[in-house]
Amino acid sequence: MSKLKNSIHRILTAVVALPVYLFAIGTDLIYSIPLLIASLVITLLSLYEFYKISDRGEEGKPFILPGLLSGAVLNIIMYIHAFGLFGIKISGSYEAKMIFFVLVLLLAVVIILQLFTRPIKGAVYSIAVTGFGIFFIVFFFAHIFFMKTLENGFLYILLINIVVIINDSAAYFAGISIGKHKMNFAVSPNKSWEGYIFGMIFSIIAVIATNAVYSSCLDVNLFSITETVLIGIFLSIFGNIGDLTESLIKRDGSKKDSGSLLPGHGGMWDVFDAMIFTIPLFYYYLLIKGVS
Repeated sequence: MSKLKNSIHRILTAVVALPVYLFAIGTDLIYSIPLLIASLVITLLSLYEFYKISDRGEEGKPFILPGLLSGAVLNIIMYIHAFGLFGIKISGSYEAKMIFFVLVLLLAVVIILQLFTRPIKGAVYSIAVTGFGIFFIVFFFAHIFFMKTLENGFLYILLINIVVIINDSAAYFAGISIGKHKMNFAVSPNKSWEGYIFGMIFSIIAVIATNAVYSSCLDVNLFSITETVLIGIFLSIFGNIGDLTESLIKRDGSKKDSGSLLPGHGGMWDVFDAMIFTIPLFYYYLLIKGVS
């Protein structure tokens, strides 16, 4: 009964939140500011959840406020790098240097705070966790700005969202209904091979179907048939790695969910763990392929 209730909560949350998210990633209104707002909300809430999970008390804890402020600034700079300032493009080399400046400044501030406000014990842990959260969550996900500026960028973003959602949903429902053979991953012992295989199969179907819809309705053919299969496998594998990465960190912090913000899903990071991991990888694949 609890599994049914959780499934209902997952569906209702998606019905409410999904249209807002799709509008944010799809609209070009006011220089794509809604996308910036969406990225700020997703990355900063996910980062906060990561910091809370990583808090070890006297053993070391992240610098939450400097981390969140740096995450906000990094989002804005990467947005400007992609879209310009109110539509006015600024030198690309300058913007790239500003991204590194934020990361360097964050590290310098955190080291100074550690030296003068924290005990020696847990120092390395506190500094490393603060920086890792910024790099892994904010820097990774903010590549969505760069992907949006590509030709047919929104279609690529929509595709990756569709595949990640379907992969997760197929794996979840197959796992709770027919999952018999556990994968025995230490970080996520309840995952089953049935769920994993169904997730990958439906990921491949999702890429093929989405590409077919793009081709027939929009006259845009993004991938060949062979490529759609490979991309379906690619997104399924790395989406699962993103999920397992979060599970690793949650288990290390003795947490079941990253939070309780989204009923049926857990926290913000629980929802976007796969996206955070796959967005930059898929973006650089597209660059290597020659999409610009």
